[in-house]
Amino acid sequence: MKKRGISTWIGVAVALVIAFVACTSLWNIIKEKAEAENRIAIVIDDMGCDVSPVYEILSIDIPITLSILPSRPFSMEAAEKARKKGREIILHLPMEPRGYPEENPGEGCLYIRMSHEEIEKQLEEDIAAVPFISGVNNHMGSRFMEDEDRVETVLKQLKKKELFFLDSLTTRNSKGKRIAEKIGTKYIARDVFIDNNRDFIETRERLIDIIEKKDRWKTLVLIGHPHTSTIEAIRETVPLFRAEGIEVVTLSDLLN
Repeated sequence: MKKRGISTWIGVAVALVIAFVACTSLWNIIKEKAEAENRIAIVIDDMGCDVSPVYEILSIDIPITLSILPSRPFSMEAAEKARKKGREIILHLPMEPRGYPEENPGEGCLYIRMSHEEIEKQLEEDIAAVPFISGVNNHMGSRFMEDEDRVETVLKQLKKKELFFLDSLTTRNSKGKRIAEKIGTKYIARDVFIDNNRDFIETRERLIDIIEKKDRWKTLVLIGHPHTSTIEAIRETVPLFRAEGIEVVTLSDLLN
Protein backbone atom coordinates (compact mmCIF):
# COMPACT_ATOMS: atom_id res chain seq x y z
CA MET A 1 0.00 0.00 0.00
CA LYS A 2 2.83 2.35 0.91
CA LYS A 3 4.57 1.71 -2.42
CA ARG A 4 1.32 2.36 -4.30
CA GLY A 5 0.80 5.61 -2.35
CA ILE A 6 4.34 6.73 -3.11
CA SER A 7 3.89 5.90 -6.79
CA THR A 8 0.67 7.93 -6.88
CA TRP A 9 2.36 10.97 -5.35
CA ILE A 10 5.28 10.62 -7.76
CA GLY A 11 2.80 10.51 -10.64
CA VAL A 12 1.06 13.63 -9.40
CA ALA A 13 4.37 15.42 -8.96
CA VAL A 14 5.50 14.52 -12.48
CA ALA A 15 2.17 15.71 -13.89
CA LEU A 16 2.51 19.03 -12.05
CA VAL A 17 6.03 19.50 -13.34
CA ILE A 18 4.90 18.79 -16.91
CA ALA A 19 2.00 21.23 -16.54
CA PHE A 20 4.31 23.89 -15.12
CA VAL A 21 6.79 23.48 -17.97
CA ALA A 22 3.97 23.66 -20.53
CA CYS A 23 2.52 26.83 -18.95
CA THR A 24 5.96 28.40 -18.73
CA SER A 25 6.63 27.64 -22.39
CA LEU A 26 3.26 29.08 -23.40
CA TRP A 27 3.91 32.23 -21.34
CA ASN A 28 7.34 32.64 -22.97
CA ILE A 29 5.76 32.36 -26.43
CA ILE A 30 3.14 34.98 -25.55
CA LYS A 31 5.79 37.24 -24.02
CA GLU A 32 8.09 36.91 -27.05
CA LYS A 33 5.20 37.71 -29.38
CA ALA A 34 4.26 40.79 -27.35
CA GLU A 35 7.86 41.97 -27.31
CA ALA A 36 8.09 41.47 -31.08
CA GLU A 37 5.18 43.79 -31.82
CA ASN A 38 5.95 47.25 -33.21
CA ARG A 39 4.93 50.14 -31.00
CA ILE A 40 5.21 53.88 -31.61
CA ALA A 41 4.50 57.00 -29.60
CA ILE A 42 3.44 60.11 -31.50
CA VAL A 43 4.08 63.48 -29.82
CA ILE A 44 2.77 66.80 -31.12
CA ASP A 45 4.91 69.71 -29.89
CA ASP A 46 4.18 73.45 -29.67
CA MET A 47 0.65 73.10 -28.36
CA GLY A 48 -1.05 75.95 -26.51
CA CYS A 49 -0.75 78.80 -28.99
CA ASP A 50 -4.02 77.99 -30.79
CA VAL A 51 -6.97 75.88 -29.74
CA SER A 52 -8.16 74.60 -33.14
CA PRO A 53 -5.35 72.01 -33.58
CA VAL A 54 -6.28 70.57 -30.18
CA TYR A 55 -9.74 69.61 -31.44
CA GLU A 56 -8.30 68.14 -34.65
CA ILE A 57 -5.70 66.04 -32.82
CA LEU A 58 -8.17 64.80 -30.23
CA SER A 59 -10.55 63.73 -33.00
CA ILE A 60 -8.00 61.14 -34.20
CA ASP A 61 -8.69 57.81 -32.48
CA ILE A 62 -5.16 57.06 -31.29
CA PRO A 63 -3.39 58.14 -28.07
CA ILE A 64 -1.36 61.05 -29.45
CA THR A 65 0.65 62.80 -26.73
CA LEU A 66 0.23 66.57 -26.50
CA SER A 67 3.35 68.56 -25.61
CA ILE A 68 2.14 71.94 -24.38
CA LEU A 69 4.14 75.15 -24.11
CA PRO A 70 3.81 77.00 -20.78
CA SER A 71 1.96 80.29 -20.32
CA ARG A 72 0.53 80.46 -23.83
CA PRO A 73 -3.00 81.71 -24.56
CA PHE A 74 -4.48 78.19 -24.69
CA SER A 75 -2.05 76.16 -22.55
CA MET A 76 -4.56 75.47 -19.78
CA GLU A 77 -7.45 74.81 -22.16
CA ALA A 78 -5.38 72.41 -24.26
CA ALA A 79 -4.37 70.46 -21.16
CA GLU A 80 -7.90 70.30 -19.81
CA LYS A 81 -9.38 69.08 -23.10
CA ALA A 82 -6.63 66.48 -23.55
CA ARG A 83 -7.18 65.29 -20.00
CA LYS A 84 -10.91 64.82 -20.59
CA LYS A 85 -10.11 62.67 -23.64
CA GLY A 86 -7.66 60.56 -21.64
CA ARG A 87 -4.61 61.67 -23.60
CA GLU A 88 -1.12 61.93 -22.18
CA ILE A 89 0.15 65.47 -21.59
CA ILE A 90 3.72 66.65 -21.24
CA LEU A 91 5.30 70.06 -20.74
CA HIS A 92 7.11 71.46 -23.78
CA LEU A 93 9.86 73.19 -21.82
CA PRO A 94 11.51 76.16 -23.61
CA MET A 95 15.31 76.07 -23.50
CA GLU A 96 17.97 78.30 -24.98
CA PRO A 97 18.97 77.39 -28.56
CA ARG A 98 22.27 78.12 -30.27
CA GLY A 99 20.53 80.69 -32.45
CA TYR A 100 19.35 82.84 -29.53
CA PRO A 101 18.30 85.68 -29.59
CA GLU A 102 17.40 85.42 -33.30
CA GLU A 103 15.67 82.15 -32.42
CA ASN A 104 13.46 82.98 -29.47
CA PRO A 105 12.00 80.08 -27.43
CA GLY A 106 9.43 82.38 -25.88
CA GLU A 107 8.08 82.80 -22.37
CA GLY A 108 9.20 80.41 -19.67
CA CYS A 109 12.62 79.73 -21.19
CA LEU A 110 15.61 78.29 -19.33
CA TYR A 111 18.81 80.15 -20.21
CA ILE A 112 22.47 79.29 -19.76
CA ARG A 113 23.03 82.55 -17.88
CA MET A 114 20.61 81.47 -15.14
CA SER A 115 21.82 80.23 -11.77
CA HIS A 116 20.66 76.82 -10.55
CA GLU A 117 18.17 78.54 -8.24
CA GLU A 118 16.77 80.59 -11.11
CA ILE A 119 16.43 77.48 -13.26
CA GLU A 120 14.56 75.66 -10.51
CA LYS A 121 12.22 78.62 -9.97
CA GLN A 122 11.43 78.98 -13.68
CA LEU A 123 10.91 75.23 -14.02
CA GLU A 124 8.42 75.30 -11.14
CA GLU A 125 6.48 78.09 -12.84
CA ASP A 126 6.44 76.25 -16.16
CA ILE A 127 5.24 73.01 -14.59
CA ALA A 128 2.48 74.90 -12.78
CA ALA A 129 1.40 76.48 -16.08
CA VAL A 130 0.55 73.11 -17.68
CA PRO A 131 -1.52 70.80 -15.46
CA PHE A 132 -1.85 67.01 -15.62
CA ILE A 133 1.63 66.37 -17.06
CA SER A 134 3.41 63.02 -16.81
CA GLY A 135 6.68 64.23 -18.34
CA VAL A 136 8.66 66.99 -20.00
CA ASN A 137 10.43 67.48 -23.32
CA ASN A 138 12.64 70.31 -24.51
CA HIS A 139 11.48 73.06 -26.85
CA MET A 140 14.58 74.09 -28.84
CA GLY A 141 17.45 73.85 -26.33
CA SER A 142 20.38 73.09 -28.63
CA ARG A 143 22.65 75.17 -26.35
CA PHE A 144 21.06 74.42 -22.99
CA MET A 145 21.04 70.63 -23.48
CA GLU A 146 24.81 70.64 -23.99
CA ASP A 147 25.44 72.10 -20.51
CA GLU A 148 25.81 69.16 -18.09
CA ASP A 149 25.37 71.12 -14.87
CA ARG A 150 22.17 72.83 -15.96
CA VAL A 151 20.71 69.69 -17.49
CA GLU A 152 21.38 67.92 -14.20
CA THR A 153 19.57 70.68 -12.31
CA VAL A 154 16.49 70.16 -14.49
CA LEU A 155 16.50 66.37 -14.43
CA LYS A 156 16.96 66.23 -10.65
CA GLN A 157 13.82 68.31 -10.24
CA LEU A 158 11.92 66.09 -12.67
CA LYS A 159 12.97 63.00 -10.74
CA LYS A 160 11.71 64.54 -7.48
CA LYS A 161 8.36 65.16 -9.13
CA GLU A 162 8.29 61.68 -10.71
CA LEU A 163 8.23 63.12 -14.22
CA PHE A 164 10.03 61.53 -17.16
CA PHE A 165 12.15 63.41 -19.69
CA LEU A 166 11.73 63.07 -23.45
CA ASP A 167 14.89 64.34 -25.13
CA SER A 168 13.91 66.02 -28.38
CA LEU A 169 17.57 65.70 -29.44
CA THR A 170 17.84 69.17 -30.93
CA THR A 171 21.61 68.74 -30.63
CA ARG A 172 23.82 65.71 -31.21
CA ASN A 173 25.74 66.67 -28.07
CA SER A 174 22.78 66.43 -25.72
CA LYS A 175 23.78 65.45 -22.20
CA GLY A 176 20.27 64.26 -21.41
CA LYS A 177 20.81 60.50 -21.54
CA ARG A 178 24.09 60.52 -19.61
CA ILE A 179 22.73 62.69 -16.82
CA ALA A 180 19.45 60.76 -16.65
CA GLU A 181 21.35 57.48 -16.25
CA LYS A 182 23.62 59.07 -13.65
CA ILE A 183 20.84 60.34 -11.37
CA GLY A 184 18.05 57.88 -12.23
CA THR A 185 15.53 60.08 -14.04
CA LYS A 186 13.22 58.23 -16.43
CA TYR A 187 14.44 59.04 -19.94
CA ILE A 188 13.36 58.43 -23.51
CA ALA A 189 14.59 60.03 -26.74
CA ARG A 190 13.03 61.18 -29.97
CA ASP A 191 13.72 58.97 -33.00
CA VAL A 192 12.12 60.86 -35.89
CA PHE A 193 10.90 64.39 -36.62
CA ILE A 194 8.10 63.71 -39.10
CA ASP A 195 7.35 67.18 -40.48
CA ASN A 196 10.42 69.36 -40.94
CA ASN A 197 9.01 71.00 -44.09
CA ARG A 198 5.30 71.31 -43.24
CA ASP A 199 4.44 69.37 -46.38
CA PHE A 200 1.53 66.91 -46.33
CA ILE A 201 2.91 64.57 -49.00
CA GLU A 202 6.39 64.51 -47.47
CA THR A 203 5.05 63.88 -43.96
CA ARG A 204 2.74 61.11 -45.18
CA GLU A 205 5.57 59.48 -47.13
CA ARG A 206 7.78 59.57 -44.06
CA LEU A 207 5.09 57.81 -42.03
CA ILE A 208 4.57 55.23 -44.76
CA ASP A 209 8.34 54.64 -44.91
CA ILE A 210 8.31 53.94 -41.17
CA ILE A 211 5.53 51.41 -41.70
CA GLU A 212 7.28 49.71 -44.61
CA LYS A 213 10.48 49.33 -42.56
CA LYS A 214 8.80 47.94 -39.45
CA ASP A 215 11.06 44.88 -39.50
CA ARG A 216 14.00 47.20 -38.69
CA TRP A 217 12.60 48.58 -35.43
CA LYS A 218 10.53 47.60 -32.40
CA THR A 219 9.70 50.96 -30.82
CA LEU A 220 9.89 54.52 -32.10
CA VAL A 221 9.17 57.99 -30.76
CA LEU A 222 7.87 60.34 -33.45
CA ILE A 223 7.61 64.10 -32.96
CA GLY A 224 5.49 66.39 -35.10
CA HIS A 225 3.92 69.82 -34.87
CA PRO A 226 0.35 71.13 -34.99
CA HIS A 227 0.35 71.92 -38.71
CA THR A 228 -2.76 70.98 -40.67
CA SER A 229 -0.56 68.99 -43.06
CA THR A 230 0.88 66.94 -40.18
CA ILE A 231 -2.47 66.26 -38.54
CA GLU A 232 -4.04 65.11 -41.81
CA ALA A 233 -1.03 62.94 -42.70
CA ILE A 234 -1.33 61.19 -39.33
CA ARG A 235 -5.09 60.80 -39.76
CA GLU A 236 -4.64 59.16 -43.17
CA THR A 237 -1.98 56.71 -42.00
CA VAL A 238 -3.81 55.46 -38.89
CA PRO A 239 -5.56 52.66 -40.88
CA LEU A 240 -2.19 51.63 -42.31
CA PHE A 241 -0.63 51.41 -38.85
CA ARG A 242 -3.49 49.20 -37.72
CA ALA A 243 -3.38 47.02 -40.83
CA GLU A 244 0.31 46.35 -40.24
CA GLY A 245 -0.16 45.59 -36.55
CA ILE A 246 1.69 48.70 -35.39
CA GLU A 247 0.32 49.90 -32.06
CA VAL A 248 0.29 53.59 -31.21
CA VAL A 249 0.91 54.01 -27.47
CA THR A 250 1.81 56.72 -24.97
CA LEU A 251 5.34 57.62 -23.95
CA SER A 252 4.59 56.19 -20.52
CA ASP A 253 3.70 52.86 -22.15
CA LEU A 254 7.06 52.76 -23.91
CA LEU A 255 8.91 53.67 -20.72
CA ASN A 256 7.10 51.03 -18.67
